[in-house]
Amino acid sequence: MILNKSYKRFIIWMLLPALAIVFLVIVFPICMAFYLSFTESTVTGTGIKGDFIGLKNYIELLKDDLFWESLRITLYFTVVSLLVEMVIGTLMALVLNKQFWGVKMLRSLVLLPWAVPTVVNARMWQWIFIGSDYGAFNKLFVKMGLIQNPIVWLSDKVPFEGIPIIGSFFEWIGATRALNMIILGDTWKTVPLVTLLLLAGLQTVPDSYYEAAAIDGAGKWKSFWSITVPMLKPVIVVVLVLRTMELFRVFDIIYIIMGYKINVLSILTFQEGLVYTHLGKGSALSFMIGLIILLISMFYINALKEKT
Repeated sequence: MILNKSYKRFIIWMLLPALAIVFLVIVFPICMAFYLSFTESTVTGTGIKGDFIGLKNYIELLKDDLFWESLRITLYFTVVSLLVEMVIGTLMALVLNKQFWGVKMLRSLVLLPWAVPTVVNARMWQWIFIGSDYGAFNKLFVKMGLIQNPIVWLSDKVPFEGIPIIGSFFEWIGATRALNMIILGDTWKTVPLVTLLLLAGLQTVPDSYYEAAAIDGAGKWKSFWSITVPMLKPVIVVVLVLRTMELFRVFDIIYIIMGYKINVLSILTFQEGLVYTHLGKGSALSFMIGLIILLISMFYINALKEKT
């Protein structure tokens, strides 16, 4: 179908409002933040003021021990969360991909944690950890006789504390008990999403592949690694990229439960940009996070790229 010039102009005019909104809401703020990252802008009583200082904000960030500490904590939070989500999500997806009585209802129930608002989820786990009488976990474990004294779930203790090398490594990373408990609360909500995405991928794998593998004498374990995993690679890449982006910018559950006590990159950015109103340094930090996420995403894509 050949479009005449008047119709082409009509299409352009119809697109202009949408393009204007995209520019104002997305493009302009990104460009403005990029410019601010090269300034020492701060908020004053008369507005935003600051001189152009080039790469100084980026150089100072790379020299800042707090930035590297926050990066280590964020990487630990991301890696552990992804491992838990992928392992549990894969197991749940494999179970839900089977045909048995009540599987449709079970698939619906699995999604309930994902439907819980993030703030509600954070408050729920805060009550579980530090509610009345040291939290619901402690009440349950004491009644069951598993513990005698309440456990401080949101403490600064690290795994393997006192054990040479291993304990020092976890302490260097900043893998406190509080951070691990927050990982538990966050993954409880997000595992259903990972399960749903992997389940959708599993349902695209033809049963004939497994039947042919069974005829050739392949067991379930070999079929999983030879058929399921290769067929799920595109879905796995999508899950890893999406969850990495979300985990690197996770803020609400950490802030609600621990405030500023756990210095992940999102908390550090919030403090620099909004609490201290260091807009230049906060913007530079945001673009550093974006660059890190881009590099990690490229690594995922290259590592899981199908061989042609």
